[in-house]
Amino acid sequence: MMRHILGVGLALLVFGSFAAHGDEPVPVPLAKGVRGLVTLAPTKVEMDGRLQEWSQAFCTPLSYNHKSLENRAAQFFYMWDDEALYIGLRCLDKMQANSAPLKSSFNGDAVEFYLDTRPGDALRGKDWTAGAIHFYYSPFQGAEVKPRWVIRGGIATSDIVLKGVEIAASSYADSYECEFKLPWANFPEFSPTLGAVLALDAELCSGDGKGRTDRTFTYGSPLSVQQPASQGKVELVKVFDPDYLSVVGPASFPFWVDTPWVQPERAQVQAVVAIPPAFIDIVGQVEIRIHDTEGKVVKTLPAEIESFGPKDGQFVRAVARWSIDDYAPNTYFATARIAARTGKTLTTVAPRMVAEAMIQGR
Repeated sequence: MMRHILGVGLALLVFGSFAAHGDEPVPVPLAKGVRGLVTLAPTKVEMDGRLQEWSQAFCTPLSYNHKSLENRAAQFFYMWDDEALYIGLRCLDKMQANSAPLKSSFNGDAVEFYLDTRPGDALRGKDWTAGAIHFYYSPFQGAEVKPRWVIRGGIATSDIVLKGVEIAASSYADSYECEFKLPWANFPEFSPTLGAVLALDAELCSGDGKGRTDRTFTYGSPLSVQQPASQGKVELVKVFDPDYLSVVGPASFPFWVDTPWVQPERAQVQAVVAIPPAFIDIVGQVEIRIHDTEGKVVKTLPAEIESFGPKDGQFVRAVARWSIDDYAPNTYFATARIAARTGKTLTTVAPRMVAEAMIQGR
């Protein structure tokens, strides 16, 4: 049910033409530099810690290439309405805990969230000024589900008082979910309307039941801690229209190419494409294309689509591997083409050219 519908646009994508919008309103155009979306909540968001109403929300998957998928793979979701910005998180984790004090609650299973609502040229500026904030939240206090949050200290906007914040979470043996509500009233210079642009970054912190060991960013890197310029621009839209995929596809279908440090077979390179839950029934083919340094495609490899995690099937990725001897490092790069079951290309993506994660023992 969670991924049954992603709006009329994606139904058209599967069964008809990209251009065939029929009687549907033309989607709001995306501003220059936008990398992601915040989709309008289709109904009132019940802050119960369960992502039942998030099936149409824009999603950025994380850590689908991690060696410990069952404790790292995650999905951030983003929605809005006239009242607030909503952040959803679903994370696979069998060792859930956060024993850190509130002011350092990033030090365990947690989220560091970065937001910039400043207008015009001030958006994504280098310095922290009014309208740009950084806060932490966690579903846990110790091993208990007891959601908590706090503004980061030590920066120019640390004295902001956020009103009306709500946080809720739910926990299962192999995963947890969390919802965070941040009212727009805390940002009087920002007007939440269709087409409005802001910037954000969502960082997943993981601790395996102890202090933080891994941290992974959806749009930026640890540079986001220093300056809002590291955040990604996102736009408030009504629905995730398929026409947006050429722009936001890389955030929806993140692509990693690396050589794992520990392997059961002779050394191989691994390419992984994350498939967000709303697209699981839409994607029919993923192919990895190897390019020489001039850009010429020298080989195309099919990527096997596989599910992992809980049996509800919300976590799916596409994986291809090749011998480390096939192409010498620094002599090639890779792209991934993601296609619908109809054969129509949804998006083509490349690995993000930033160290987006701090991982122990890749």
